[in-house]
Amino acid sequence: MPFKLFEKLKFEADRAGRSVNAELVGRLEKSLTDSSNEIDLRIIYEALERLSLRNTQLRYSFGVNLGGDLGSPVSEISRGAWTLAPEPPVPDASLPESDAK
Repeated sequence: MPFKLFEKLKFEADRAGRSVNAELVGRLEKSLTDSSNEIDLRIIYEALERLSLRNTQLRYSFGVNLGGDLGSPVSEISRGAWTLAPEPPVPDASLPESDAK
């Protein structure tokens, strides 16, 4: 393993209170069991958390837009604290789709 990579792994292990081996095994298990979308989202959220703690005067926002509604609220993070966007309303399944709106 390249030394710089080992140093990063050791830093993350120390931060999590685990051994380097436990950190490595945990990361391998996650990478092999989680879907790539979950991993990508987790990486994005963790990066935003680090940025918000480093730059406390800024507020970062993040959202996933699956329906094309650009006016929908997003989750925000400031000083390491998340404010989650409200869940979108769920249409009433008992109504026909044209009446559910």
